[in-house]
Amino acid sequence: MGRTHALSGAVFGLAVCATVPPPPLLVPVVVAVCALAAFAPDLDYPSSTASRALGPVTGLLCRVIRWLSRLLTGIAHRGLSHSPVFAAAVGLLAWWGTGFLLPGDTAVWTGVAAGAGCWVGALGDALTTSGNRFAFWPLRIRWPRALRFRTGGTGEHVVVGLLAITGVALVTGTWAW
Repeated sequence: MGRTHALSGAVFGLAVCATVPPPPLLVPVVVAVCALAAFAPDLDYPSSTASRALGPVTGLLCRVIRWLSRLLTGIAHRGLSHSPVFAAAVGLLAWWGTGFLLPGDTAVWTGVAAGAGCWVGALGDALTTSGNRFAFWPLRIRWPRALRFRTGGTGEHVVVGLLAITGVALVTGTWAW
């Protein structure tokens, strides 16, 4: 689901920019951060792209997140890191961390994009056959089984196609008929 996470994050970033436009120079930053942050929920899975991205650093982060998730939700994978609470924490951390490096609105937009991207990644996992019962935590909302798909299967390919079409519509402005 790596490409689907990245694409859903990028398209969501475009949707955020179309809805609440940032300064024009920050549009690519918002889209890129949103796309990368969509991988963050899978920091709880040792063989995920996110957990292997920075070698021992993300490997250690994976172990910490799994431990916290087990402690707070009772499960290691698709628990805490797949919740809006985690997405908000990622957003706040990105905002705080970027604030030290970049001036003005950049930190705020980076935080918004990181939190939004992280949450959209968790929502994407909720659409798979394995599901994600924490996507709307503390609410207990789950997608109906009939609307879920197997990763790598036809359903995911359809989602990728729809995301691509939506992304093109957002970039070209045709979404605003």
